[in-house]
Amino acid sequence: MSDADQEKSELPDDFDEAGAESVRNLLRGSLERTDVQAPDVLRGVQRKIRQRSRGKFYADGWSTAKNPPIATYLLTSLAMLLILGLVYSLFGSLSGEPAPVENEPAPVHIVIPRPPASP
Repeated sequence: MSDADQEKSELPDDFDEAGAESVRNLLRGSLERTDVQAPDVLRGVQRKIRQRSRGKFYADGWSTAKNPPIATYLLTSLAMLLILGLVYSLFGSLSGEPAPVENEPAPVHIVIPRPPASP
């Protein structure tokens, strides 16, 4: 008995080819990948939260921007590097060898208390 004959013997009696073909087409259609864009829910949620909180949350443009503000980050980092270089150049000359310290003890003056005066 061949495989095709064995498959036919396993099929129920009320099985028709047209119904099987429609089920196959339905199954193929459901398994095909469709490139459907998912809706951008994040912007709507952020907008609603901003409205309900009266601007307390998501009021800045940084957290709601689609693209990060790379130019701002770059300018800020360059300004910080410039400030650090200036501070290093100003205070770099202060570092050097320590000056010698004279470690001689200071003279001690002992004051003897006077006895209390008699009345």
